[in-house]
Order: sequence, then structure tokens, then C-alpha cells
Amino acid sequence: MSSPPNRHLEQARRNPAHAEQLLAEHGDDPTAVQWAVTAAFYCAVHCLQAHLIRQGYDPQTHMKRGEAIADPNTGVPPAVQIAYELLKQRSEKARYRLAEFDGEIVRRRILGYYLQAVTSFVEM
Repeated sequence: MSSPPNRHLEQARRNPAHAEQLLAEHGDDPTAVQWAVTAAFYCAVHCLQAHLIRQGYDPQTHMKRGEAIADPNTGVPPAVQIAYELLKQRSEKARYRLAEFDGEIVRRRILGYYLQAVTSFVEM
């Protein structure tokens, strides 16, 4: 049974706030900045999961979610698909490839541009 879309949006709202807190309080700590990037991606995950549930889909894995996001029947615009994919790639680089990021770039590009595209689409 799927979670209601509003629960996913509630979770989504908490993630960028957590990312901002990490950047504000620990912006010089590479690990904290990596987790800010990851929090941004999971905000996007929950935003788009809420949208997909509203469209009658309930993907249970990242792979299935990616397929649903790419399906034209779900109504996710190409720009949002690209933003989601870039957030996913940055998060994977942070988690698995030990990539380090500049906190200000994370704030401007990852939170302020890529994530903004996703949150605007779901009207969050």
C-alpha cells in the first residue's frame, strides 16, 4: 500500500531545511556538505514520488521511479527529469565516489537551481 502523497511532501519539505542547516553550521566539513547534497536528492525523490502517486503510479525502487519519471504518461517535464537525474548523480558521487563539493555551489546550483526545478513542479 502506498503512502499518501502529502506524507511524501511533508518529508520533502524537511530535507532542504536539513541541507541548509548542514551548510550553515558545517559548511567547511566535506562530509556535512556531501549529506546536504544527498538531502537535496531525497527531497526530489519524495516530491516526485508524491506526483507519481497522484498519477496512479507507486514505484518502490530508484530504478522503477526513474522509469516512471521518464514515462511521458506521468507528466514530468523534461527539464524536471534532467534536474532529478543531476541531483541523483551528484548524490551518488557524494555517497559512493567520495566527491567533495563547495558549500556555496551546493546552495546555489543544487538547492537553488536543480532542486528548485523539482519543487516548483510539484508546487512545494
